[in-house]
Amino acid sequence: MGGLGFTTPEKTLLQTFVGSCIAICLYDSSAKVAAMAHIMLPKNNTNDPNPKPEAKFADVAIKIMLDKLKTDNAKINRLKAKMAGGANIFQNEGKSNVFNIGGRNADAIKSLLDEQRIPIVAQDIGSTSGRWITFDMNSLEMKVKDRTKSVKII
Repeated sequence: MGGLGFTTPEKTLLQTFVGSCIAICLYDSSAKVAAMAHIMLPKNNTNDPNPKPEAKFADVAIKIMLDKLKTDNAKINRLKAKMAGGANIFQNEGKSNVFNIGGRNADAIKSLLDEQRIPIVAQDIGSTSGRWITFDMNSLEMKVKDRTKSVKII
């Protein structure tokens, strides 16, 4: 949870498991680079500008991802995003925005990407169970597998 991953020429698959957290993947298909973050909360509300784990907060994670992707020859205007997760897994979660972590994470990520003009080209947000997420840099496919073992490709 709260982890970051980046593709390399040797490592083209990124993977995580999310419940109410969100897996956000940013990629530049021309530069053949991608990053995935396992975001737990919408905003860094601590006094620490570099909290650990790095991708715990959406605002910190997106900044780190963009900085690293730029050093790997990605161009902001070519970046695209795919995301999945944000399940309502806590009892009574949908009744209060305080507990709707998944929805708040999704809204924060959408807003941050909007500011950078990075389009979200595919998403699988919501549901009531966790999912395994795999992003393949070679095919640009994000596979989303839920607990029933059904696989959705976005």
